[in-house]
Amino acid sequence: MPMRSGRWIAKLNENIWLMFLPALLILVLVTLPPFFYTIYLSVHDIDITKPYLGRNFIGLQNFIAIFSDRRAIGSFINTGILIGGMVVIEFFLGLVLALVIDSFFKKATWLITLIILPMTFPRVVVGLVWRIMLNPIVGVINYLLIPFGGGPVDWLARPGWAMLSIIMVDVWQWTPFMVLMLLAGLQSLPKEPFDASRVDGAGDFHVFRFITLPLLQPIIVVAIIFRLIDALRTFDIVYILTRGGPGTSTETVDIFAYYMGISEAGRISYAASASLIVLYVTVILVTIFLRFSRQWREELY
Repeated sequence: MPMRSGRWIAKLNENIWLMFLPALLILVLVTLPPFFYTIYLSVHDIDITKPYLGRNFIGLQNFIAIFSDRRAIGSFINTGILIGGMVVIEFFLGLVLALVIDSFFKKATWLITLIILPMTFPRVVVGLVWRIMLNPIVGVINYLLIPFGGGPVDWLARPGWAMLSIIMVDVWQWTPFMVLMLLAGLQSLPKEPFDASRVDGAGDFHVFRFITLPLLQPIIVVAIIFRLIDALRTFDIVYILTRGGPGTSTETVDIFAYYMGISEAGRISYAASASLIVLYVTVILVTIFLRFSRQWREELY
């Protein structure tokens, strides 16, 4: 009996990929058909408000038109500003909080629970609550500025303040993700390099620069990539807070695609092309980031 169970375990180890096959099949069935249909839409001229015009193949004309569309280009720029601001602030703030917790509050599980609480709220709820808090008349944010001599700010009616407000809301909700990832990485690091550096008389900065960062680099890469991809899904927060306004100053690509494809114009093929451009740019950025992080780690070592 033990020999049979041993053979069975050995066979299972050799074909362990079979365990992931059902999940992989479901993933393929759920993701690939919409992806290929989006490609199909992008190379056709389809107007859902005029179905009698049919579906005419136009090749890359939608993509060419997007790069000459000032509104589309503006939405790409806004998306880049938002994602850049969100991910950079969340990473540095998350790293600082993770280092503080790892150094002084290792056993304070209540603190970790409190920090991750914003992640548990639905995005729609977060957007609605923050919209009330940012209201220039009844919002609590303006009330908190009174002791500092600040007057009422119409946060969502001015382009600069509206962009900052969206970034602030996302940072509030998703910095905990960075904290969790980086804290888990810090607590899993081997102790031997740190003990050896202390014996050699290395200071805190040098320990962080030459030991902590190189060892933590794989976790940093994964956390930033996950957050970068997730930050592209900002439709709900942006739509609830500003609807892309004032004007188009906070209109991201997904908001632009929604207006072009569904809400305003009905040009669903045009919207599909814009979405695919974001996908291509994201893949390119992630690839560049992975190569850069690999070179950075080699230089550190």
